[in-house]
Amino acid sequence: MIRTSIASLQWFLFMISNSIIVPIVIASQFNLSPTESIEFLQRTLFILGASGLLQIFIGHRLPIMEGPAGVWWGVFSLYAGLGTVLFGSGTETLQVLQFTMITSGIIALLMSAFGLIDKLAKYFTPTVTGTYLILLVAQLSGSFLKGMLGVTSDNPTIKLPVALASAAILLLAFYMLSHPLFNKFSIIASIGIGWGLFALLNLTDQITFQPNLFYIPEPFAFGPQKIEWSMVTTAFFVTLILITNMLASIRVVESVYERNGTKTKGSYIKQSGIASGISQLLGGVFSGVGAVPISGSGGFISATGIYSRLPFIVASFLLLFVSIFTPLTSIMSSLPTAVGYAAIFPVFASMIALGMHEFSNTSAPYQAMKKAGIPLFAGIGVMFLPSEAFSTLPPLVTTFLSNGLVLGTLIILVIEVYSSFQERRLSKKSSQ
Repeated sequence: MIRTSIASLQWFLFMISNSIIVPIVIASQFNLSPTESIEFLQRTLFILGASGLLQIFIGHRLPIMEGPAGVWWGVFSLYAGLGTVLFGSGTETLQVLQFTMITSGIIALLMSAFGLIDKLAKYFTPTVTGTYLILLVAQLSGSFLKGMLGVTSDNPTIKLPVALASAAILLLAFYMLSHPLFNKFSIIASIGIGWGLFALLNLTDQITFQPNLFYIPEPFAFGPQKIEWSMVTTAFFVTLILITNMLASIRVVESVYERNGTKTKGSYIKQSGIASGISQLLGGVFSGVGAVPISGSGGFISATGIYSRLPFIVASFLLLFVSIFTPLTSIMSSLPTAVGYAAIFPVFASMIALGMHEFSNTSAPYQAMKKAGIPLFAGIGVMFLPSEAFSTLPPLVTTFLSNGLVLGTLIILVIEVYSSFQERRLSKKSSQ
């Protein structure tokens, strides 16, 4: 019972650390009031908790946390600037984005019903998964370092006290994860001690409590969805990216279980697509951020050794409770970004090893790494381009080209599809 409780709290803090930043940033981009920002965060946490439970009970059945989808973050950020020109105001833009997420959910459900997701899943070979993981770590490394150094858009310089405190938390997290007795509660201890250290150094923000004790997420909080048929194309391509991320995350966690010698019950790809579609519908209806399975769950499971599904289920229910209990949401939203990043840094850093191991699972590891060269070079290269470089491109093109993870993953998928086609063609010739 105690072990399950500790493991559940580990999962919960991992979920919170990966979930609170995106909705808070989006709220600031749309100039929401403090009350509206907390409610937006609460609705997003509600969507994430519900999506995690949907997946583990009717979807892929694996303990994979649902986090705010990076591609939706990109879309929100893009239209925070363009929306007032295209749709009239910030509120109307949010209404259009509600429609876009609902459309994405419908597309995902249709793709699942017609078996298109199953056909795409067969191309998620170890080569694709390994490339995806390395790109993911490369993309996240910038955000992690900025967060741990106190670098923000308002403060572009390093805050030395934040950097030194983050380094102390990081060393503690690495030590505890490498220790056989402490790794099961390393995240709990790292966040708890780190938060206390930041409070002692006066590096935390004051907690702002809202007057209402409970907040039940309300449908269409920004008003009824505003239909813009021009956004259907965006919804379609966003759905493809979400499905790609989902399949990669499933493959990553399955690989972690296989390495541990723990059997999984097999992939439920169609059911995963259906659950993902429902998650996007929840994101649109409840005016939050659409969810996607987070590949970092594989690193978390591998680092902590928590393979049971029960702690994940308990943590998901706890996340649901926090989403409606306003005082707890207010406390959790005050967690210093640097503390969260430093505590889970080792978990994501370990995913480099998972990615490299995927290449060794192929029949020709050297050839697999050669295939990965172009997408890694292109994807990581895009990450170094300034955001202004894409200002002259159409929004849909920007969604693809400005995201190194998306671009690199699509390139390796195209290479893998082409290689598969060539192998089948040569096989037919040899059999004739």
